[in-house]
Amino acid sequence: MLDLLRKNATGPLGIALIILLVFAFSIWGVGDIFRGYNANILAQIGNRELNSQSYLFNFNREVGRISNQLERVISTEEAVNSGLHYQILDRSLVELSANAASDQIGLIASDDAIKKRILSTNAFKNAFNQFDRNIFEQIIRQNGLTEDSFLVLERDSHVLSQLSRSIFKDINPPKALNDLLFKYQFERRNVEYIIISPDEISLEDEVEKNEIEKFYSENINLYKTRETRDFSIISLNVSNLSKLEKVSDEEINTYYEDNKYNYYEPEKRSYYLIPYFSDEEAIKALENFNSNGDIEKILIDRNLDKSDVDQGLITFDEGISENVSKAAFKAPINKLSGPTDSPFGPSLIYVNEIISEKEIKIEDIKDQIITDIQKDKAKDKIYNLYGEIEDLRASGKTLEEIAEEKSLLIESFNNINDVGQRIDGSMIKNPSLEELINLIFLNDIDEDLEPYEDNEGNLNFFRINNINYSKQIPLDEAIEDIKFSILENKSIENIKTKSKEIFDRLKEFNNNLDFISDENDLAIAKSGILSRTSSNEIFSSEALSEIFKTDKGSPFIVNAAIGNSIVIGKVSNIDLLEKTEERMEAINEINKSRLENDLIISLAEEHQKELSSEIFLDRLNLLFENKEAEGSF
Repeated sequence: MLDLLRKNATGPLGIALIILLVFAFSIWGVGDIFRGYNANILAQIGNRELNSQSYLFNFNREVGRISNQLERVISTEEAVNSGLHYQILDRSLVELSANAASDQIGLIASDDAIKKRILSTNAFKNAFNQFDRNIFEQIIRQNGLTEDSFLVLERDSHVLSQLSRSIFKDINPPKALNDLLFKYQFERRNVEYIIISPDEISLEDEVEKNEIEKFYSENINLYKTRETRDFSIISLNVSNLSKLEKVSDEEINTYYEDNKYNYYEPEKRSYYLIPYFSDEEAIKALENFNSNGDIEKILIDRNLDKSDVDQGLITFDEGISENVSKAAFKAPINKLSGPTDSPFGPSLIYVNEIISEKEIKIEDIKDQIITDIQKDKAKDKIYNLYGEIEDLRASGKTLEEIAEEKSLLIESFNNINDVGQRIDGSMIKNPSLEELINLIFLNDIDEDLEPYEDNEGNLNFFRINNINYSKQIPLDEAIEDIKFSILENKSIENIKTKSKEIFDRLKEFNNNLDFISDENDLAIAKSGILSRTSSNEIFSSEALSEIFKTDKGSPFIVNAAIGNSIVIGKVSNIDLLEKTEERMEAINEINKSRLENDLIISLAEEHQKELSSEIFLDRLNLLFENKEAEGSF
């Protein structure tokens, strides 16, 4: 081909080919030929990169969390339209900046620290507070991670927590800010009010036929049956199977020895980390301490307070760096030692308290060990059954045939809605109910569905037997409901008009609520003490917000929290609770958390300026265009 081009480059054929190539490149471009190798990268800060896989992992996890919170499935399109993809990018950039900065100053988490961190993570523990390898593997697998990728995330997370601890330990919000929040949170009010309620609705009242037809037409989607599904499940439940397992004394002893590392409370130490500008200064301070033994004087000479250097009572892996932890956990108590390299430069260490490691004896946890062994055996049995059932499914056998062959229980459910509810309102029972129902409503009949395993190791094989689709309810069947809705809407409009007139009269008569109540034959009620969070059946959070904007003696009008009534009243008293030490400490913690968040964002922005950084928003937008085109995450 190249020979042909060279020979004919100056001829008609060569010119035609060149024009064709230029035209092609003008349409498709050539950039992706050279950029393709890193098109997966959404951002670069220092030596760190944010790739699309990591980003989508965080995005999908947040979408899942919000879906669970709202009890419905949130689509990618819905999440993107709400701006969630940019929020996740912002969070990811903050973490990326902090990780890049940590790399720059040499903060690295040790293998031992990560091991201890994983073993102490509650999510990986069984019901008896022990690390469970099976639970660990299930959770990281369900989150789309390998063990190696999980360890990378843990190392970064550990470093960030230590960095945050060192930077924000003694941050204190200004007094003026605490005073403002105290006033907001601890202001209390009393109100007097009357309630204007709508007239009782009677279906005997006349409603024009054309009104009913118009309302039905405009609100047709309100009059549909709810979709339900029929399905069958073979559920392999860890809890049920574990009760059938027998455990010998030999197994108990072996399990205890193999997992002895889990059965202890690790050593803790409280120590000061005193930084210096040079080794020479640190050594001089050490010599001064050895001559007088006065740690207070050492801190005063260094122009530091105890709160500046106190690391708290912490375990080895909670130390600011592995190097510091090694030195601190070898140092004698009430002695100054060092200098030791730390993220703040050469530092001296003073240990003031040691709580020794405590081993838990086998007698104290025998029942717990038995239960753990039973669960492990049950999970092994489930794993073996999983392979056998998958082989039978592959051979074409139905769930019913498999259940009979393996002596397993198969349950069939009919007319179940998308939260696992029967027609009579009762809920079906399954330890994996929420995710299982989501999967059942996301798939179709006759699909070859993968079994679902939850984070407890419970395994469910399921099949969708029938879909009872939502149907339109005919007008003649919905007519009573429509008539009630029309009458209710008219009642609401009437009460709004009436309440507005009464409120205007109240202001006209100088906020004299007694006069207005007599004029309308309504009783005055008193609220008791209200705070901004004391919502009830009368005052909603929106109503309280309006009340706390109103001056003392002034009127307000709000909707009642429950029903269609309207509340009209006036603020009768405003108080501020006593400014106790406990309350101010709580306020300080809230403001401290907010300041930390603001500072983290500011630091991230500064790191992005100092380090070489680049953010590719076009790739992020393209990522979701592609996802929407594929119709999935």
